Amino acid sequence: MVYSTPVPHRWIAASAVLTACVLLSPALASAQSGWSEPLQPKAPPSAPAEPPPPPMPDVPAPEPPAVPAPSEVEPNADWSDAPPTEYEERSPQNPDWVEEDEPPPIANKPERASEVYGIRYANRRLTMPRGMMRGTVDTVVGRRVDENVGSFEPFGETGTIATTNLGVALAIADDIEIGFSRYRMGSYPPRAVFPDLGFGPSGLVSMVLAPDVKYGDIPLYARFQPLDTGVSQLAIDASFRIPSRTEFGFSMGVPLRFVAKDAYAFDTGINFSVENNPNGPSIWSLGIPFSFVANATDQFFIKVDSGIEFFDLSGTVSTATSGLVNGPFYFIPLGFGGGYTVGAERGMFDIFASFRFPTLYGFTASASEVRAETWAVTIGLNIYSPVLFKGGGL
Repeated sequence: MVYSTPVPHRWIAASAVLTACVLLSPALASAQSGWSEPLQPKAPPSAPAEPPPPPMPDVPAPEPPAVPAPSEVEPNADWSDAPPTEYEERSPQNPDWVEEDEPPPIANKPERASEVYGIRYANRRLTMPRGMMRGTVDTVVGRRVDENVGSFEPFGETGTIATTNLGVALAIADDIEIGFSRYRMGSYPPRAVFPDLGFGPSGLVSMVLAPDVKYGDIPLYARFQPLDTGVSQLAIDASFRIPSRTEFGFSMGVPLRFVAKDAYAFDTGINFSVENNPNGPSIWSLGIPFSFVANATDQFFIKVDSGIEFFDLSGTVSTATSGLVNGPFYFIPLGFGGGYTVGAERGMFDIFASFRFPTLYGFTASASEVRAETWAVTIGLNIYSPVLFKGGGL
């Protein structure tokens, strides 16, 4: 037996409407999105393109390690600075000292004699630089052989002669030099024949040791150098002899120096002298020296000197000997020498020696002869001090 429950018609109608809405909703959605068109076969999906690699960021340069400030550095007990040089003013135990590429200028640096005057003997001026001092010590040993006429000895003592001499000089300006010395650049040994024939003695302190012991004369000189082109040099020289052993004398000279290639020098000039003669008129003489100086090295030099001396141009000797000896007298000396220069801390030294014939060849108006028996050996030392004065005035 079947039991049926009656369904109201309104519920059937509502169910039909609801079912129609559910069925129609996919079709409406397909029509709006284009899905109502026939479906096409799907293409296989393509692999996505690889994106470009991102740009590499700039890598900053590594920073140098930080250097701690000097105040942060602990001193190292095992480290010690080099001892300061002569002109450095710093403590040798200064941990903050930093070496510089160019050292700072040092005020009041003392000048060296070898720098301001020149270590090469052939390059030096006829006068020293302003403020420089020079001391000269020389010893002369030799022998003179000659015939004396009567009591008049125009050429001094005969026999073995030995003298020692000390002279000093000072340059009061760049071109002016004064001193009590028989040594002068370009004019040593002196060429005067009367009264000592080049043996000395002459100096601020001078002694004759043979043949008799006695004091020598004192020369006072002044030299002015108005010309110096570097190659040619000219000076004017005046010397007064203050007598202690002989007589008063005066000489005036014009020394010349020509420098070649910074290593050679030719010294010449002219020298005029007047010698007081207690027995009559003064003795007038004229000399023309010639010397060649060469520096084999900066410190070692050699020298050859000669020239000609015109002695007694006034005829005084002839008058004193009643015509037994006719003048004037002409002499040609010849000498060889050399030396070595030492540059000290601030000073400078010249050690030199020479051997010469003061009257190797002598002649008069009527006769001539070689005088090789008369010779002299000289050993000397020049001491140059550093510059004393600064600025433009003394």
